[in-house]
Amino acid sequence: MRKCSQYSAEFKEKLLSKALSSNAPSVAELARRAGVPSATLHTWIHMSKKNKITKLDNITVPLRPKDITAEDKLKAVIETFQMEEEAQNAYCRKHGFYIHHLEEWKQQLLAGLKPIDAKKEKTEYRQLIVENKSLKRELTRKDKALAEASALLILKKKANLLWGDGEDD
Repeated sequence: MRKCSQYSAEFKEKLLSKALSSNAPSVAELARRAGVPSATLHTWIHMSKKNKITKLDNITVPLRPKDITAEDKLKAVIETFQMEEEAQNAYCRKHGFYIHHLEEWKQQLLAGLKPIDAKKEKTEYRQLIVENKSLKRELTRKDKALAEASALLILKKKANLLWGDGEDD
């Protein structure tokens, strides 16, 4: 039977910070180097993602920018909106993402707030419906033509097998 090892919180945090860094090796490789079963490391990562924040050296650092929720992105954009660039950089360092992530999130938010032209949307929707119907009709027509052609080829083969080729010398 395998003996269960107890790992210190400091060891777990150090290993998690390595596993969740941007240029981290694979989890299996990192676990092999540290002498920890890879399943254990996967469990630690899963648990830290479940908590959404890993605490390292009394600084709260989100796991990765792609793991940040929409609410947290909105909060970051609002909090940094009127900050100077240096303050924004400090905020980004503290929360574990880059300044370009803030700009990207701001653009996403602004794109979501654009007014919708209902009349234009409705005409585009109708055009798509008409196009869809015509494509379906064309597909059905081509399927029928293909079925007819394959049936004729099969009948021609059977006729040639029964009566032979019409080319008797």
